[in-house]
Amino acid sequence: MKNRIPYTYLAFDLPLFPNHLRAFRGAVIENVMHFKPVFEAAAISTDIFHNHLELAEVGGAAENKQEDRMDTQFRYPLIQYKVRHKKAAILGLGPGAQALQLWMSLAGEYLDYKGTEIPLSLDDHRHGHWAPELGDKVQHFRLNKWLPFNAQHFQKWKHTPKLTDRVQLLEKLIWGHLWQALDGLELRVERRSLQVYLSTIDMMSFKDSFGIKRLALDVTFGTNLNLPEEIGLGQGVSIGFGKVQQLRSFSQKNER
Repeated sequence: MKNRIPYTYLAFDLPLFPNHLRAFRGAVIENVMHFKPVFEAAAISTDIFHNHLELAEVGGAAENKQEDRMDTQFRYPLIQYKVRHKKAAILGLGPGAQALQLWMSLAGEYLDYKGTEIPLSLDDHRHGHWAPELGDKVQHFRLNKWLPFNAQHFQKWKHTPKLTDRVQLLEKLIWGHLWQALDGLELRVERRSLQVYLSTIDMMSFKDSFGIKRLALDVTFGTNLNLPEEIGLGQGVSIGFGKVQQLRSFSQKNER
């Protein structure tokens, strides 16, 4: 297990709506495959760009008999495609950071997107390291378009009438998704010391994820774990769901 991992964040000068994110992802993957021998020579699998195991998990979640098997196969996406400020962005974590940097060195100035050559210019390029720590103070985050439920959890949600019980269910799921990310990135913290509580439930709506309508929630939560900006939690994070953003003003207000 590691104590820290690299991350790379790329924000492109490419206007993009969330429902076009899968097309952008497909264009990037197609471009990556042109350089597959280069990635293989660098001992980097091109699978990291499309994470088929996440697709299998989401697709199989509709069938209860497959659910346990799919959950055990789930692989936390190391490359996550996002929309930020109405423009395309990509986050690479751990080996995904190295893969993303290699791709940018190879991709050139244009990307074939929906049959059109578009400039592949950057608005922002950040590289750093994330060392997870469990601190004494709680930090607050917004979790946007979070897909918390597999089939079993969704049935439990529907048959839970009390709001207090629903809050407890969501807190357990956030805790589990935080641990899932840490485990998938081979990062280590003290499991019993990880704290999570739900602050608000701001919006609920059904969103399309890999062709399946799923309940998405916008929530805010507090945790004693530091988190990198834009990291994804839950299901569908490779296509922009479950994006985390820190609420610094909220945290500062509650520290006074």
